[in-house]
Amino acid sequence: MDYSIVISKAAEFDIRKAFLWYEDQLMGLGNDFEKHFSDAVNSIQNNPVKIQIRYKLIRIFFLKKFPYGIHFKIEASEILIIAVFHTSINPQKWKKRE
Repeated sequence: MDYSIVISKAAEFDIRKAFLWYEDQLMGLGNDFEKHFSDAVNSIQNNPVKIQIRYKLIRIFFLKKFPYGIHFKIEASEILIIAVFHTSINPQKWKKRE
């Protein structure tokens, strides 16, 4: 099945915030984060059901190099990315995005 990707406004904010933080640490590191994020989204899109459900219907795909999880749910033929959180974020904040 072909899935389309939809990124919520809140998740877009998360991605931008992470990009800016990494760029502030080292020039080009933000671009590296975006590349890893993009690769992760491609992996999710290719087979989203292989990622286990963590809570309710939310699945989390963890980036390999960066300590972030992509929180998403599958709705028909659409993958909705609802958050991109650092792994140190309190899980209670995840639930506010549902």
